[in-house]
Amino acid sequence: MSLLSRIKTSLFEWFESVFTSVIVLFIVYVLIAFPVLVQGESMYPNLETSDQLLIEKITPIISGYSRGDIVVLHPPEMDFQNYIKRVIALPGERVKIYNCRVQLRTNNGVFTLNEEAYLPKDVCTSGGKALKDGWEYSLKENEYMVLGDNRGNSQDSRVFGFITKDRIQGKAVSLFWPFSKFRIY
Repeated sequence: MSLLSRIKTSLFEWFESVFTSVIVLFIVYVLIAFPVLVQGESMYPNLETSDQLLIEKITPIISGYSRGDIVVLHPPEMDFQNYIKRVIALPGERVKIYNCRVQLRTNNGVFTLNEEAYLPKDVCTSGGKALKDGWEYSLKENEYMVLGDNRGNSQDSRVFGFITKDRIQGKAVSLFWPFSKFRIY
């Protein structure tokens, strides 16, 4: 085999490998998981600007979202903007923001404090233009209440209301960068 033939064969094999890799990565990105760069302080102190998360799409399709999940969503009327927030209340639940805390209605009709161990003890959750302090709200079957961990500096359900499941792009499965902060959720 001549040198030119070997070069052509090597180039073809290289191109084939690169092309196949790009297709596989595209399929994974569109259907399974994608990385997200944290921008802004709305999830501080748990996430900071330049942290990178791996967001997966499959599990939420099968089992939905759970209270405490970190999710990436498109806020209402902002189809190309990604927000990173935490799921606080689930479809069908009743919530009230009162006395600096999120309260959830239990089956016996009593409000209980939503325990948020990921927040510092002195964090005050106040209402906003969409969810006002002291008012009780009911989530519909397809709605989620999402809040940022940095309650004083977050555009979330208190501002834009509840989020429907179709607006949520996926949930965080790990913080992978910087590697010194690596964790699995």
